[in-house]
Order: sequence, then C-alpha cells, then structure tokens
Amino acid sequence: MNHLWKHLDAWARWLLPPQCQLCGLPCPGPEDLCPACRLTLRPLPGGLEAPRGTARGPFAPFCYGSGAQGLAQQLKFHRRPEAARLMATLMAEALPRPFSEHAVVLIPLPLHWRRRLRRGFDQAQLLTLWLHRLTGLPLLSALRRHRATAPQSRLPREARTGNLARAFHASPPPKPGLAPVLIDDVATTGATLSAGRDALLAAGWAPPLHWVFAWTLPPSPP
Repeated sequence: MNHLWKHLDAWARWLLPPQCQLCGLPCPGPEDLCPACRLTLRPLPGGLEAPRGTARGPFAPFCYGSGAQGLAQQLKFHRRPEAARLMATLMAEALPRPFSEHAVVLIPLPLHWRRRLRRGFDQAQLLTLWLHRLTGLPLLSALRRHRATAPQSRLPREARTGNLARAFHASPPPKPGLAPVLIDDVATTGATLSAGRDALLAAGWAPPLHWVFAWTLPPSPP
C-alpha cells in the first residue's frame, strides 16, 4: 500500500508541481520546501539521536522557531492541513530505523471535539496519520480528550500543567507488549505530553515515548 501511495504521490506532483509551504516559490525537490527555507529549520541539539522517553525531553528533529515555527503555525492557525505531510516527512527522515522493528504503536494527542470542529481537523491526528503512511508503523487512537481546556499557547509556562490535569482518557492496550509513542506537533513545557502519558499509564499501557516535530527549548538561566 505504501508503494502504491508513493507512485500516486509522484504522479500528482508531476501533474501539479508543488510550491514551498513557507515562501510559496516552486520546489525543485521531493519536499514542499525550497532549499532556502529548508536552511531555516534549526536542528535540535541531540534531537536526531535515539528518541528519549520523557515529556520534558521529547524526541524532536527541530527547535521551535523560524522555519519550524512557520510550518507549525501554518498547520494550526492558518488552516493548512497539507503542512502535516511535510512535517511528518521531516520527522520520518530523522527517526532511527531500528524502531520499525519493535512493537511500536503511534498514538496522537487529540484535540477536544469542540476545538477540532472549529479548526476543521486535528493537527496531531493528521501528523500521526502521515507518519503511519510514511513509516508503516501502526496507528491507534487510544486517547480521548474528554475535558475542554484553554489553549496552551495562551497560558504562561507555570499554568500549563494544571490546565491539562485529567483532560485525557485512554482505552486499554489491545494486546500486551506494545510500545506506545505519543505524537504531537510542538512541545513547550511537556504538559500535554505528561497528561497524555498519565492517562495511558492509568489504562495499563507501558510508559510511552514522546515524538514531536519541534521542541521549544527551555529559557536559559539568568
């Protein structure tokens, strides 16, 4: 199925040459990102090593800022769901290959249904769907956001953890031995990842890994 998808995608890109998702110029390569804008993606120090398992130190290929920030904002705030494909492609390129050999299951951190209805899509679900298509790793929507919360982006760091307390409910793992991986677009304090992890643990899952597209580095100490 992935092989067929790649052929269809290549045919569509030949028929309709893509434009850079950041600057709008034509893209000569296979990604919807021109060479100049690609240089604005700042790699996260150590981000390309084996994924870490903590919410405060997630695996992320890029620092949040410049190009990575532009892509994430295009996806969430400018209603451009096609950005999820590019973000997932860049994440898939950075993931270590041995993980495809384990019983990994990708689990998106979902929006509350009201916010998803207003936005028209769920960015974490889109990102996870594309990662599933690109890597072949299975996807499972094991989390449900049953409590509406204020947008994390509008809250100071110290208020984010309390905002998400008991916001998620998880279904139990369908079989033993699965290695859950929580997927989100951006991590700042890790509060959303922590809330999702707590719900999974309460439902009987193993401790999850955390993969995001970009991580907002903590502020440097004075």
